[in-house]
Amino acid sequence: MKGEAHFRKFAMAACLWHACLAVALAGESVPCGVSDPPARSVIDMAGRIVTLPHEARRIATVGAVPVLNGYLFALGAGDRIANGLPQRFTATGAWRLHSAVAPYLDERPVLQGQSTSEVSIEHLARLAPDVVITMNPLQVRALEKARAPVIFLQWENTPHIHASMRILACLTGRMSQGEAYLRYFENTMERVQRKLEGLSPDARPKVLYFNPNSMSTPLQIANWWITQAGGYSVTADIGDGGNTHYSHERVLVWNPDILIVNTPRLVEAVYQDERFSKVNAVKNRRVYATPMGVHSWGQRTVEQPLTVLWAAKTFHPAHFAEIDIKEEIQHFYRLFFNYELSNDEVGMMLEALP
Repeated sequence: MKGEAHFRKFAMAACLWHACLAVALAGESVPCGVSDPPARSVIDMAGRIVTLPHEARRIATVGAVPVLNGYLFALGAGDRIANGLPQRFTATGAWRLHSAVAPYLDERPVLQGQSTSEVSIEHLARLAPDVVITMNPLQVRALEKARAPVIFLQWENTPHIHASMRILACLTGRMSQGEAYLRYFENTMERVQRKLEGLSPDARPKVLYFNPNSMSTPLQIANWWITQAGGYSVTADIGDGGNTHYSHERVLVWNPDILIVNTPRLVEAVYQDERFSKVNAVKNRRVYATPMGVHSWGQRTVEQPLTVLWAAKTFHPAHFAEIDIKEEIQHFYRLFFNYELSNDEVGMMLEALP
């Protein structure tokens, strides 16, 4: 009888967990799980039930550290991050705004070196976080060895953005901040779509976001924000999973109207590479670098609404002529990062803005 009771309890809980995950992915409100105090239960994006301290005060971010940190900054919970940026991110000045928004991270222990897939479990256990957050599904089981709850998140499309923010809002107890961010996100998407209403398919420029050194594109995120901004992603015909690689010849066949890279240095590299000289984007001088805030805007980032707004203004300058992207950025940083961006800092972010 006791075993039967346990089974029924588990079965009912499992149904609740899957229902809650479905609600999360649908972009609706995610209830924080009910557990006996001082704990709470949260459903992660692998459908796992994770029991956490009621107040998760020490949070370790592992793998895509700047991406995860950005979520927590926007929730006003950045000071709970227990570890600093990995060495690969601090080796250059590219992440200066990440450090400016959260200077306290400079003094915190580092869990990863050059490789974001290698984490010292010994160091992690010594850090004793209340919860570990990762976007790498292969790391979950290894991270559990640190005897801390592990939350798995994804960020590849709009439902994932809703689910991830609500899960983190739940575990930090910052539900109102999470909802405020999601309202801003949806309002920004709606603003862009209203301005693009009636746009014919022929008026959507062919766009390639890529790394010209590795000839690769992160498919899901690139295809998503390019489409949201009123462009046609030439990699959409490949699929929508993971990173894809292709040849210079393939780029010539696609013949994008616009090329987007991560840095101004790569913009110059594209212009100087003879293999791209016949591409329309190069001939018409329409090669741009994404802005760099707390994270690169072309990648997964809490600044994704700004990515879409910037890209829409870049693709369709006449439709978005009245949008002051500098004011938009300063407002976002003030609202979600509690940080006053100077004009010089905005200028550095937008040094490649057309």
